[in-house]
Amino acid sequence: MGIDQKRHWDEVYSQNREFFGEEPSFFARQAFDLFRAKGVTRVLELGPGQGRDTIYFAENGLEVAGLDYSERSVCELNDKARDRSLASKIKIQTHDVRKPLPFPDGSFDACYSHMLLCMHLSGKEIAFALREIHRVLRPGGLAAYSVRSVFDKHYGHVAARHLGEQIYEVGGFVVHFFSEEMIRKLARGFEIVKIGRLEEGSLPRDLFTVFLSKAGPIDAAGEEERMSDVFGLYQGFFDAAYGPGVLDKKTKFLVAMAASLAAGCDT
Repeated sequence: MGIDQKRHWDEVYSQNREFFGEEPSFFARQAFDLFRAKGVTRVLELGPGQGRDTIYFAENGLEVAGLDYSERSVCELNDKARDRSLASKIKIQTHDVRKPLPFPDGSFDACYSHMLLCMHLSGKEIAFALREIHRVLRPGGLAAYSVRSVFDKHYGHVAARHLGEQIYEVGGFVVHFFSEEMIRKLARGFEIVKIGRLEEGSLPRDLFTVFLSKAGPIDAAGEEERMSDVFGLYQGFFDAAYGPGVLDKKTKFLVAMAASLAAGCDT
């Protein structure tokens, strides 16, 4: 994520106290329905931001431990929790998800993250974060996360600055765009409950919604190398498609789709 992005989000939150709106996201409502059906009581939220989903979960009876790398976010959300008499339900602290999560194994019934994993994180860093999520979930625990998809109109946009892998900077915001193949590759140790799609916001953002269930131990041996091979294969195709040349936009999109399929294949 880096210091520049940390500063950027602190500034965004300081300029607009409800940057994403006040109402809970549609994804949070989807996740809560599943949490309620599965008897979830304790949730870890990664990247709660200004807390619209955090507040929603707590007001509906869930205990929420939140981690965000924006100090502004943490201060604002703790204030909101006190103002709404939810301080006993909401505990927020600063943390960088590139580091081990500060909780023991099996601490939570569920983990929720809305557009955190698609920030400025490399493929290896995302895989590490998901391993940590797996670790802190109880057996059979649920993981629900959303990420910007490769169908999003900002993916590969002419005004976007390519930062490597499937990562772009647009207007100061850094986004790692996900393909379905990438989501499936990253789901080691989990059973995939559902992968969906939705649009959110005025842009709109095109999102994958991912629901997972902790299925068993992760064999971490060689995982980073395998993920590196996958993303390296994708990157080679992608650079060929979007580098300088005479390919038109439609052809570039088709080549990028082929790159996603190639990266998803076993070698």
